Amino acid sequence: MRTRTSGSTTRRWRRPRVKYQTAKKRETHQRILRSGSHIARREGLRAASVPRVMRGAGLTTGGFYAHFHSKTAMDVEIVRTMLGPLLGLADLQGSVGLEWLHRAVKRYLSVAHRDNLDGCGYPAVLSEIASAPSEVRWAFAEALEMRVAAFQPHMPPAGVTARERALATMALTIGGLLLARAAQGSPISEEMLSACRSWALPEARVEKGASCGVPVDEPQNTLSRARASRSEPWLSRTMFLVGAS
Repeated sequence: MRTRTSGSTTRRWRRPRVKYQTAKKRETHQRILRSGSHIARREGLRAASVPRVMRGAGLTTGGFYAHFHSKTAMDVEIVRTMLGPLLGLADLQGSVGLEWLHRAVKRYLSVAHRDNLDGCGYPAVLSEIASAPSEVRWAFAEALEMRVAAFQPHMPPAGVTARERALATMALTIGGLLLARAAQGSPISEEMLSACRSWALPEARVEKGASCGVPVDEPQNTLSRARASRSEPWLSRTMFLVGAS
């Protein structure tokens, strides 16, 4: 009797199955991306080969092309999945401005984050992105733009635009973490983290100087610049930028 029912009824019976198949394919797709992101975050995109990614997802290699038409297509989605979400920034919503920036930079350029293989994926893929196909580079640029946009509203005045400082902060944090991980086990690794924190947060140097004896009735920034130029010439330019607005 079921085979003789009207076409509309048959379509209604088929619809739940179609929805199930669609949901199942979507879930499988996400499993593949999670597997690929896990590998790429630790070892880079080249290590995330099709057989290895599919094996990590508990699937056979033959099923790959039901989800991606090429390895490049998968790499594009891995980059978006791994770098697109603003990991480590979501719980900073209660802070704004310099406080937000302090928390974000100090957390990112910490020994704990350096040693966390499942932390930020940027350092793991940077060297490969430069020579990757254009589609992968565009996906990377979009993710980086999102991160810059998240930092930009919190940039204090520093003699440059908020966007310029946000871009420089990306170079100091991501580049600093990459170098610190590369030199892990050597004293220079922690020196790199500390130096990049200092340059990304020059205001912290000013505040430290103020807490060490700058009289409250004297111009703090002027004294800080003078002290920097006498005892730490390399810092005098930074102090000028902090005081300029």
